[in-house]
Amino acid sequence: MKKLIYLFIFVLTVAMFCHSGYAERVVTDGLVSYWTFDRHNIVGRTVKDIWGENDGTIVGNPKVVKGYVREALKLDGPRDYVNLTNLGDFGTQIGEATFEAWVKTDFKKNWMTLFKVVDSDCAGWGMDFNASKHPDNGIVFDEEVINLYIRYKIGENGCSTSNSGRSFSISDGEWHHIVYVHEYYVDEAERDWRVKVIYIDGERRTLGRSTSTPKPIFIPFTESVYLGAGNNRGKAEGFFRGIVDEVRIYNRPLTDAEILQNFESKTGLSVEPAQKLPTVWGALKTKL
Repeated sequence: MKKLIYLFIFVLTVAMFCHSGYAERVVTDGLVSYWTFDRHNIVGRTVKDIWGENDGTIVGNPKVVKGYVREALKLDGPRDYVNLTNLGDFGTQIGEATFEAWVKTDFKKNWMTLFKVVDSDCAGWGMDFNASKHPDNGIVFDEEVINLYIRYKIGENGCSTSNSGRSFSISDGEWHHIVYVHEYYVDEAERDWRVKVIYIDGERRTLGRSTSTPKPIFIPFTESVYLGAGNNRGKAEGFFRGIVDEVRIYNRPLTDAEILQNFESKTGLSVEPAQKLPTVWGALKTKL
């Protein structure tokens, strides 16, 4: 009878683990590229894209260190960054796209860039730290402000650049989950809107919306996207100082629930038990 009781407890434990005992993997629907910066995914100066075909190239001498999930890349500033390639035709998709990363920094002395590309041919996308929008539409730099940047064509010959910034207290030496979402929707008045949203540690903050006539035209990048610096028409600038981990881009805006899922995931693409089931089974077997 005692053995049957223990067997029942074991079956119930397994059911509980199957239902809620496993850490959920990150969202893969719409995933274009994923750079973990784990040591086994870096060969020489090549950073493997574990989902897509956009392997990155390390520039300078960043170090592999303990990350939020396994290992991460520590960028020490001048000349340290990762060339993520021009991502094929991804530039055409940034009108509805998501950039996501875990970052850890305490640097506040000057502006710096988490990722960015600026093309001569009216294409661009990125995120600056310690940067804010100036009333004359220029850019000034002030600690704790994150600026979201996007550039696109208007009609045949027009070109438009949009910067949206807000203060966030993240330069505190702690890990933070940063997500930049660019959304598109049509409102009740049948107007086309573009919305820039940033999520900090799972919390949504809308930074602004805009409409334009004719509609924005997003074109392929001709320059590479840099992580840890801005690629300004082939010139690296605004070098990031801090640690970067779990960088992903999607060709669609993730939902609130999906961003929360990624925020809470501690396993990346794998699914791992939140606790060790063999330990539980071993303890039960000693009593059978």
